[in-house]
Amino acid sequence: MASRDNNGKIRGKIDNIVYRGYKGKQIMQIAPSRVKQTLATKLSALEFGLAAAHAKAIRSVFHNVYEAYDGNMVRRLTATIAACIRASEKAPGERDLHDADLSPLKGFVFNTEAPFEKLVAVGPKLDVAPNGTIRFQLPPFIPNKDVVYPPNLLRPQGTFGIFIVAFNFVKGLVQIIDYAGFDFAESEKEPYSIDWTCKKSLPGGYIVLVLVCLRYFSLNWLNQRVQTTDKGYYPTIVLDAFHVTVEMAAQGVADGLELPSDDDLSELEKHTAFSINLRMAKLKTTADKK
Repeated sequence: MASRDNNGKIRGKIDNIVYRGYKGKQIMQIAPSRVKQTLATKLSALEFGLAAAHAKAIRSVFHNVYEAYDGNMVRRLTATIAACIRASEKAPGERDLHDADLSPLKGFVFNTEAPFEKLVAVGPKLDVAPNGTIRFQLPPFIPNKDVVYPPNLLRPQGTFGIFIVAFNFVKGLVQIIDYAGFDFAESEKEPYSIDWTCKKSLPGGYIVLVLVCLRYFSLNWLNQRVQTTDKGYYPTIVLDAFHVTVEMAAQGVADGLELPSDDDLSELEKHTAFSINLRMAKLKTTADKK
């Protein structure tokens, strides 16, 4: 229904024409036609929502790890997880990240403004043994020569952090498997290297993400750490992402590796993912009946 305003301009809809005013002018537009969604497009939209829910859960767990991120990180992470899910051989509506090919997640950068390779002259190496043992290595480097430091820090120091976390998106659970930190100082002129092994058992049916980050800081007069505020010095990457197989979990327990305890994800992550899965199931059931 259309009407005339106080300035004599028509506002509203007549047939398929929409009338409105803009800067004193009369504007007419053709109303967009409605597009009937197919089952495939509806499932695709719900699946992307599922990817967004998984991405949000990952961000909520790691937000204190990556700290700084680029403006497109949220979109990039959701798109990466969606790509993982689409790589599954299962049909849309029957698959989630647990059925996915996780290789697109490997090397994911949370902050593109702080490329790891431009700050450190050597690259990390990660190995996962058949029983789930995770070994992280950083080849020898000289802190005084092979690391780029923030210019605004007095007597700068750095620390490498390794974080191992397991997710079960079906149950809405997360396990903090292990963490290690390694400090170094810009004043050090001798070779420095890292060789660290996580010997904790991994839970079967989970997805494991291994993150490495580099943080810069200096010590104030109270000997407290003061981190740089320069966003270009907050690199964080996903070194590896893999499924914990039943065999891997069983072998770890058989080898006497320590089994960590469960920590619940927030209610939001649990119910968001569950709701989308439920809507997918209902949609497919309705389509099958027709």
